Amino acid sequence: MHRSLAAAISALAAAFVLAGAAAAATPPASGKVDASAPVASGSQQLRNASFTDAECPNGLACRVIPAAYQQNSDDPGDYGNYDLATRPDDGLAIRYVVIHDTEYGYDPTIALFQNPLAYVSSHYVLRSADGQVTQMVPTQDVAWHAGNWWVNSHAIGIENEGFATEGNTWYTPRLYRSLARLTRYLADRNGIPLDREHLIGHDQVPGPTAAYQPGMHWDPGPYFDWGQFMALVGAPINGSGGDRTGRIVTIDPNVATNRPVVTYCESGSCRTLPPQPTNFLYLHTAPSESAPLVSDPLLSGTSLEPDGVGTTQANDWGDKAVTGQTFAVAGRSGDWIAIWYGGRRAWLEDPVGRNTVAGRGTLVTPKAGLASIPVYGRAYPEDISGSTLGYEIPAGQVYVAKDLVGADYYDATTFDALDTYHFFTGPTQFYEISFNHRIAFVKAADVDVIH
Repeated sequence: MHRSLAAAISALAAAFVLAGAAAAATPPASGKVDASAPVASGSQQLRNASFTDAECPNGLACRVIPAAYQQNSDDPGDYGNYDLATRPDDGLAIRYVVIHDTEYGYDPTIALFQNPLAYVSSHYVLRSADGQVTQMVPTQDVAWHAGNWWVNSHAIGIENEGFATEGNTWYTPRLYRSLARLTRYLADRNGIPLDREHLIGHDQVPGPTAAYQPGMHWDPGPYFDWGQFMALVGAPINGSGGDRTGRIVTIDPNVATNRPVVTYCESGSCRTLPPQPTNFLYLHTAPSESAPLVSDPLLSGTSLEPDGVGTTQANDWGDKAVTGQTFAVAGRSGDWIAIWYGGRRAWLEDPVGRNTVAGRGTLVTPKAGLASIPVYGRAYPEDISGSTLGYEIPAGQVYVAKDLVGADYYDATTFDALDTYHFFTGPTQFYEISFNHRIAFVKAADVDVIH
């Protein structure tokens, strides 16, 4: 785990107001969980002085400002803001690019990552106005950005200056172009597939366990144009090469005309956000606009779904299928398609195929004879952790897998001791699946592949 950017930003702002150098925080030994972060004094903001050359494609405006890497107290497990590694040579394959938004300004975000008491970082930060790129952590190292240690270990994190509820006010054409060029460069270097199961939003990262799932972040939000981004990357969402049997669909609404009602609640007050191009489709419990929106069992009873029913809140990710996500078809009724989503059948409106294209992937279903199978938020060896994500997939449901990965765990909990870090592997294999709004994992031994 890592210290979340939102929590760190809040703490940093408060510390600026207080204008004092507070005593060092004392995080758990991992140094990778949420906690408030006082501001470090200038003398404490030590950096990796050997990190000088930006890893960027030729012609892209890039610079290096190293994130802080420093021990913060006598405890060697109390340090910020990332972990040393030698990816991928150490076995940690880089499988994902995770797209974030900052919910803060460009320069303050960079300053935050230079504060070793923030316990948060990303590999890159992009500026909204002109797409300038600042690299802060070498891609061989593990930044603390995704809220899931397994994903962090296998991902490159990119923060984009912006606010999830304000859309294209911040997600400018220049930002999209820079982000796409950088992402394509990173994908080519690391063999990352150009699909939406590997180029993912922070909102698609699962919690490591059930307890974390409800609080996982939801950026870059409902107004990030995944269709435009994927086209600029060179992998447009158009159904090319997709399954022609009608068993798999990829979400692909016309973002320009897709403007559903979206609300946002904070401090006990809710408001309807201005209509603007939107990247998701609402999911219903039945093929009708009047049917309730689907709910997520781990959000039920929270402020997002207090009554156990999906809502129109922008951050209620439990009832939204996003552009580029791929699902198995669970039924059809008139202008509606049902998909298997989060352990249930969920319906989306799709008149004359307007909101979907043919998808592709490997179809998996619970192994014959099993009543249900568990879902995981990380692909750990069983002797490290067998904790699940808290969901079950009942017999008969089908999901789309895009990757088969081996179980592994990167043990790095001591400051500046790379030679003591260990990369553990196990015999278990996992399929990464499009489960609900977020990706998830199922054990290969628990499923049958449908041909």
